[in-house]
Amino acid sequence: MREEMRKKSPLSGLDCERLFSHQVLGKYKANYYYDKSIGYIFVDEPYWLEEAYDSAITITDTGILVRNNANANRVSTAILMNSINVKKGVDLGGGYGLFVRGMRDKGFNFFWEDKYAENLMARGFEADEGVHEVAVAFEVLEHLANPLQFLQNAKLKYNFHTCFFTATCFDMNDLPDENWWYWVFETGQHISFFSKKTLEYMASQIDMNLFHFGGEFYAFSSLSLETKPRRIKSWVPKILRSNNKFKKDFDFPKSLTKSDFKFLRKNLQKKNNV
Repeated sequence: MREEMRKKSPLSGLDCERLFSHQVLGKYKANYYYDKSIGYIFVDEPYWLEEAYDSAITITDTGILVRNNANANRVSTAILMNSINVKKGVDLGGGYGLFVRGMRDKGFNFFWEDKYAENLMARGFEADEGVHEVAVAFEVLEHLANPLQFLQNAKLKYNFHTCFFTATCFDMNDLPDENWWYWVFETGQHISFFSKKTLEYMASQIDMNLFHFGGEFYAFSSLSLETKPRRIKSWVPKILRSNNKFKKDFDFPKSLTKSDFKFLRKNLQKKNNV
């Protein structure tokens, strides 16, 4: 039977042509299609995902610690720089809980959800349905067969006005070949690939605007955000050093580290009837 060369895009619904086929996980054939109308590349029918997520965090993810630390610094800086009032935040792909623990240590009341990974660092702070003004989706969207539907569902569930995320975008005028490192054929987990035009399209579909903070750091938001990279780069060291002038000029929240310990300890005492 002849293999189909055209597929419907899960985002735009338009016909797309196949770019190439490649083996993933060392044994499965994956077909990569390109939606040129919005600059989006996707893998058709990734039936191997259950096996790919046998371990949610891949063995090759050596940057997990430095990345989560950097993301916590970026998000806390962007929140303070834009004077965003965050009563509750949610990590839409909590992983081991490193980001949520980092944000709570900085004084931001963040929670998490993740259907694949075992959360080790932020147990006890699972997200409940309801308003979370800020969401994050780091290392999430590229793992989804329909990232737009994921965002729409998450927005309905948490009613956030801003979602910070990372994206490794390709150039629509110079499509990556099969040697691009970001395909990550070895793990089979990356199945959606974006250009900036894709991100702008998704932003419009969730009634938000796209903001680029530089590098791979973006946000969807219904607010008007300040994004100047020079301000972010100059502020991050002040956050890390807890600079006194910075604390005077801005309402830097009090760390939740100690209060979280008391909260979790009290819950354990109740559970054990102590």
